[in-house]
Amino acid sequence: MCMCGHVLVCVCLCACVCVRWLAHTWTTASRLFCTWVNLMYVKFSAICLWPSRNRVDAFMPPCFKQSYPTTRVIIDCTEFFLERPESLERQSSTFSSYKNHNTCKLLLGITPDGTISFVSDLFEGSISDKDITAASGLLDLLERGDSVMADKGFDIRDMLAPHGVRLNIPPFQKNKRQFTPDEVVKTKKIAAVRIHVERAIGRVKCFRILNGVIENSLWDMLEQVVFVVCMLCNFQPGLVAS
Repeated sequence: MCMCGHVLVCVCLCACVCVRWLAHTWTTASRLFCTWVNLMYVKFSAICLWPSRNRVDAFMPPCFKQSYPTTRVIIDCTEFFLERPESLERQSSTFSSYKNHNTCKLLLGITPDGTISFVSDLFEGSISDKDITAASGLLDLLERGDSVMADKGFDIRDMLAPHGVRLNIPPFQKNKRQFTPDEVVKTKKIAAVRIHVERAIGRVKCFRILNGVIENSLWDMLEQVVFVVCMLCNFQPGLVAS
């Protein structure tokens, strides 16, 4: 039974077998899937994802060590498409103007070596990147002297400064017609290393259960599914060459 549960969960996550289909075709399989996802969620939740500063430094790749040695986490948000909720209130709160679709939003963080080190709760798609950062609990994990790397949409410098944490993001163009040579270099340097968080998100979305429109039948356990998928990604080969 133990092996069957693990196999069923992996097949459902990777092959996009939805809970509604399971319920119609095989009631026992549906219960088994839900039970094992919840069990894996509980077991994985007991693992401390957030590594110490010393551990981050010990596995710091050369590409970060040379230019961004204080980096503690690289963050980005991603959205998952949802089937239109039946509730009008939830339709409104989950509607993402950016995606023009009902979505839920996740804040994901990785260490410089590419390990997923932070997985937020799921938030409704209408939330901004700044608001999800404030509500996610990430700020409580950072220490004085750390730095956070993100895309330019994360205008969170004012939130990090009281914690003694720096923000590394590409420069804004503002009202200028073009970047200065120094700004072009900075943009390229950040983009070259920040891309790894996008690759991590790509791994998460390789699990087809999260790669299409997620049915309402999965909503109640979607947070557990996303967390389990993120943890399974950490068992794959490293993203960043050491």
